[in-house]
Amino acid sequence: MQQREFEQFSRGPLHTYSVEPMNYSTILRVIGQELEPLRPEAYEVVCYGNCYLVRCRVKEDPSKKKDVEKKIRRLPAFLRLWREEEKPPIPETVSQGASMNVEFLYYLEDIKRLDEERGAPHPDVDAMPDPYSFSFTLGAVGDFLDRKADARLLFASNRAQEGREIVILYETGQCTRTLEEYPISGLYDLWVKQYVQKKR
Repeated sequence: MQQREFEQFSRGPLHTYSVEPMNYSTILRVIGQELEPLRPEAYEVVCYGNCYLVRCRVKEDPSKKKDVEKKIRRLPAFLRLWREEEKPPIPETVSQGASMNVEFLYYLEDIKRLDEERGAPHPDVDAMPDPYSFSFTLGAVGDFLDRKADARLLFASNRAQEGREIVILYETGQCTRTLEEYPISGLYDLWVKQYVQKKR
């Protein structure tokens, strides 16, 4: 499934861009690859037309706190960073450690440029992906949407069942909204089926 033949959107009163179509598997794969180094524990992707707002919760290493924050702020799509109000630890949360919340905003033009800069992917055809990695789960969500006729992404998140499930909210051409939940293992099984079909 692809978006409309050519999309136009404005970043401001003086800038309007025409963007060639991209499928969701490419869009979400690129975002996932770009933010994979942060190893997000929890994330949400919200689609606003040709813009993708990504919210991540990233675990912090106290010894590298300032360096990591600087790197995040230098990312082109960086929007904002904040930390939850610190509370006295309780036994159930001591092991969780400190974390920060980060938002990124990607325009379709940015995603296309990042994809071109990376070039065509050259994965090890025999390598099996990490089903819990950020890039894999987002790419799997994209594959899922591309198989749905006229599906338009509204929201995707791994916040269900403590990160073990992916929640996907999408809208079809009939303006019908559908919310589906899949265990990450289920998305991985779908990938394996596609992998086997391609190998035949």
